[in-house]
Amino acid sequence: MIEDIKEPDCYYWLHTNYFDIVQPTDRTVTRWCQAPLFLDYDALWHPAFEEDAILIDVILRNQLPAVHERIRIEYGQIWSLQRLYKSQSTSSESERMLYHNSAKLRMPPVDGDD
Repeated sequence: MIEDIKEPDCYYWLHTNYFDIVQPTDRTVTRWCQAPLFLDYDALWHPAFEEDAILIDVILRNQLPAVHERIRIEYGQIWSLQRLYKSQSTSSESERMLYHNSAKLRMPPVDGDD
């Protein structure tokens, strides 16, 4: 499923229960819950495919100069992946959906602990 993101003529929406920021950071919170990621081919900086997760560098902050942060997304936390072709103005949901498993969707606990 994740290999599908390598298509250069597409945009992707990746929905996951959470992902972790793994590089040294000044953030106090390093786990982002229910934050969809908008990706394209150019956004996949230094991907590393592990047995149970993908690590990629992304830009999460709205600032200049842009700062890359390394995130780790466990495959088991991914519950939806949609693909949109850059050249296509409209498409049906079934055409966009590469993967969807709502049974995997889990909302974070109210107190913030996992």
